[in-house]
Amino acid sequence: MGSLLKIQIPNDELHRRLGGGIPAGSIVLIEGDRGTGKSIFSQRLLYGLLRNDYTATYVSSQYTTPEFINQMDSLGYSIIQDLIKRRLMFVSLYPLLVGVSDRRKFLSRFVGEPRLWKTDVMIIDSLSALLPSELDREEIRAFSLHLKRLSSLGKVTIMTVNPADIDPEFLKILEEASSLLIRLSVKTFGGDLKNSATIVKYNNAMGIFQKIIPFRVEPRVGFIVEIAAVV
Repeated sequence: MGSLLKIQIPNDELHRRLGGGIPAGSIVLIEGDRGTGKSIFSQRLLYGLLRNDYTATYVSSQYTTPEFINQMDSLGYSIIQDLIKRRLMFVSLYPLLVGVSDRRKFLSRFVGEPRLWKTDVMIIDSLSALLPSELDREEIRAFSLHLKRLSSLGKVTIMTVNPADIDPEFLKILEEASSLLIRLSVKTFGGDLKNSATIVKYNNAMGIFQKIIPFRVEPRVGFIVEIAAVV
């Protein structure tokens, strides 16, 4: 795997706004309240990675496999061949953990499942669903070390999180561990509501990136970067 994972697809400038792609070994944290576009952003990253010949695991707390295929199709991002050829492993979260009666064991079981971590990229949407209401320091430390080990192997981990749904101490540790921290929001621009991604931190960026990336989503077209800036 090269030093920069490409995410370029036709008619889409997200790769250029992110400095050409995602550096290998990145720990990417996408934060935002409900409705700010966290899942859409991660789905666009997934599709770009697949089209540039990387393998990925996508763990969803929201979709079953048929629902996820339909969701990606609605964006114009067909993934059926990627699933068939095993370039993409899709995991619906709750069936995976159905045998775990104690939610406090969710995270440790997830981290300890080696089949999930074999691909070039791991996308967790959303991390909040994996976490118990309370985490002890040892669990926090173990998960952070796991992310660092993956990073040292050149693997990319992408996580979405709603700050309102996660312990503030754990969120702070995740933010510190991340090499690319993106905060999504909805802002008013020109009288309209616009989705916006703010790059809070980008360690090891290999190209010039845009600090604020306004975007919208259109059916069958997908993720579209707006030309105008949102402030």
